[in-house]
Amino acid sequence: MDISEADKLYENCVKILKENQHPNGGFYASPPGTRYPFIYPRDHSICILGAVSADLLKEAKHGLEFMLAAQKPSGEFSQRYDVDGNDTSYKDLQIDGNGLILYALNQYLKATGGLFYDSLADRAFCNQYWEAIEKAVEFILINKNNEVDLIHTINSIHEYPAYEHGFEIYANCTCCAGLFGAVEIGEALGKDVDEWKQQAQQIKLAILERLYSPRRRSFIKCIRVKYKSSEPIGYDAFASSVIDVDAVEYSPAHFGLIDEHDLRNVKTIKRIHEKLWDKELGGLNRYPELWNRNNGGYGPWCHFTCQLSNHYTAIGDQDMAEKYLWWVVEMAHDHMLPEHISTVERFEMWLEDYSNARILRDSKLTMIEHVRSHPKWKEGFAYVTMPLIWPHAEFIRAYNNYKNKFIKR
Repeated sequence: MDISEADKLYENCVKILKENQHPNGGFYASPPGTRYPFIYPRDHSICILGAVSADLLKEAKHGLEFMLAAQKPSGEFSQRYDVDGNDTSYKDLQIDGNGLILYALNQYLKATGGLFYDSLADRAFCNQYWEAIEKAVEFILINKNNEVDLIHTINSIHEYPAYEHGFEIYANCTCCAGLFGAVEIGEALGKDVDEWKQQAQQIKLAILERLYSPRRRSFIKCIRVKYKSSEPIGYDAFASSVIDVDAVEYSPAHFGLIDEHDLRNVKTIKRIHEKLWDKELGGLNRYPELWNRNNGGYGPWCHFTCQLSNHYTAIGDQDMAEKYLWWVVEMAHDHMLPEHISTVERFEMWLEDYSNARILRDSKLTMIEHVRSHPKWKEGFAYVTMPLIWPHAEFIRAYNNYKNKFIKR
């Protein structure tokens, strides 16, 4: 890997992260004038984690202040907000936002000194927002089904209920990791969080038992269930399993619920790489093409490619870590990253499918115009949503992990 080019991308990722934080603290999903000029708790949380990794602790704290202040009275975080913290949601429950906020808050606390350095750790900030933490935890737990000890959601990371409505793996892992994060914060503040710890342990065990397939030797995507309170769930109208490969089946290890070397994770990663590494373009697709929900054409995603590189870094496989990270560096345009990359042919196929089916929303027209006018179009590539801030934050995290593991400076 060309370290000088990777360093240039890293430096610009940090710059883009800082430039796309509104003075109110919210990180835009994409800059004003582009496709996603809003603050989405999911994207926003990853940006906070990127800021923590880049030692931008002031920016991370400001981002947390924005989101914690925007919390609903129920404890839920909305699907998206404007820069003033007003709810601008247009989709249903996405409970992974609750887990990610709690997880990011705990990572911030650790970065300021964690549980050990009283003079450094920003415990006062966590104490200030303790009521919001309690509400966020309570909202997660009221969406827990006590028959299977898993968290129910309507949407998750792909915002695609057809494959995510029920007990989905990313939502459960983020919520479980968020609960464990809240427990650590509570312990640092001297709070009684034994019940939270017990609930988090139950969810973790359920993830490892119910969202893992021993015969496939892989984690699975989702248990479809329509209602969170369905008991027994076997009689729910949606009852079924989604066993298709998905990049987020890496979530148990990605959020620290199991070790990277755990054979369940190693075999899951092997399956993800074999089935989702793009044979034509390189890079990692998020799920199978047959789902045919490929806004802008089927193709690899920079942030999922960055996420999986962390596994190879963690297990000491430098060749594979470089394979993943170098693809991201090579595909950057002017040291910026898009949401995902497709080919002109795949893009036009997607456009034909959606036009014929009359499911092409007006909001996609600007995106189509931007893709076709991008310089990469003449080279045969469709760069969709440029830049998206999320992959820049993921590259910061993944490249720092890589450097800490393999590069001595």
